[in-house]
Amino acid sequence: MTTLPLAGFRVLSLAEQWPGPYATLLLADLGADVILVERPGKGDPSRRFPGLFASFNRNKRSVALDLKSERGRADFLNLVDSADVVLEGFRPGVMARLKLDAETLRQRKPELVYLSISSFGQNGPRAGVAGHDLSIQAAAGLVDVPVGREAGTPLPMLPLADISSAMFAALGVVTALLARTRSGRGAQIDVSMLDSLVSWMTPFLVPPMNGLPTRTLPPRDPGYGVFATADGRQITLSIAGEDPMWKSLCGLVGLQSYAALTENERSERADEIGPLLREAIARHDHDDLCARLEAERIAFGPVLRLDEVLEDPQLRARNMTVEVPGDHGGQTFVRQPLMIAGVGSAAFLPVPALGQHNEELLDSREPALGV
Repeated sequence: MTTLPLAGFRVLSLAEQWPGPYATLLLADLGADVILVERPGKGDPSRRFPGLFASFNRNKRSVALDLKSERGRADFLNLVDSADVVLEGFRPGVMARLKLDAETLRQRKPELVYLSISSFGQNGPRAGVAGHDLSIQAAAGLVDVPVGREAGTPLPMLPLADISSAMFAALGVVTALLARTRSGRGAQIDVSMLDSLVSWMTPFLVPPMNGLPTRTLPPRDPGYGVFATADGRQITLSIAGEDPMWKSLCGLVGLQSYAALTENERSERADEIGPLLREAIARHDHDDLCARLEAERIAFGPVLRLDEVLEDPQLRARNMTVEVPGDHGGQTFVRQPLMIAGVGSAAFLPVPALGQHNEELLDSREPALGV
């Protein structure tokens, strides 16, 4: 088996729910030896949703430790001695009260990378406030609901604050490990869910700060949207200012009189053009239209249900699912998306039971896994 990029690095994860587990999933799939340090009895609260927990925790091992006890603390410190990274997701101040904060652990092991994920960061007036994804999205300007219309407001399906902070956490870990190869020193990294999401909001925040016009998103271009076809199916068109694509689309669906319009002109006339485009597309069968759109190199895509996504020929060709053997027939997972020299990642450990690896790991002589 090909050696994965992070093989030989050990990560202790005390982060629960979504951001930390997704960050460490990315690291584990790239070869890191990720050890979940969970609370005895119940473990990560997301274990009460087995599908959610399984989604993020393959390729990891689990120990159950009471960090408030002398024995649990001693066992954890022994694991720290063999680790490269500690990643925690408690509210600021919790690890300090346990005397397992970054300063304490890095005095013990200066080369340790210590990363904290929290809702609002380790400092600032809201540092101690608890906040899950919805509250972070709202604080980042993504939940803008007129007063009086709060009831029945659709809530975000995808927890963007969780995911953005997870991505920055994974990037922070590999960046610090790279820097350590040059300096020999570890690092303390502070990842805020709010900061992470605000960073993703850059194209909406930077222009008004500098007196520049903001690019309208989603575009007002009438060739950008979801459209029904004659056979009751749907497609997306994603023309976002490409005038040649628009011209080709007009020729394909019989709207030649609008073909010469520029992006600005058709955006200004979107209310007029949109219904005509929908009527024109609704006269075409789905498969025939998709074939013609592809031939004309017009930006489009299918509209798939969740149960159809991983059966899509493109994702099957990219091998976006992996099989992990197990005691009860194994499980299927979505792999992390990086392809390095044509190789994706390996999935080699099933989802661990709570404390499954206490016996084998609570011995400081046990080395990090390598692939």
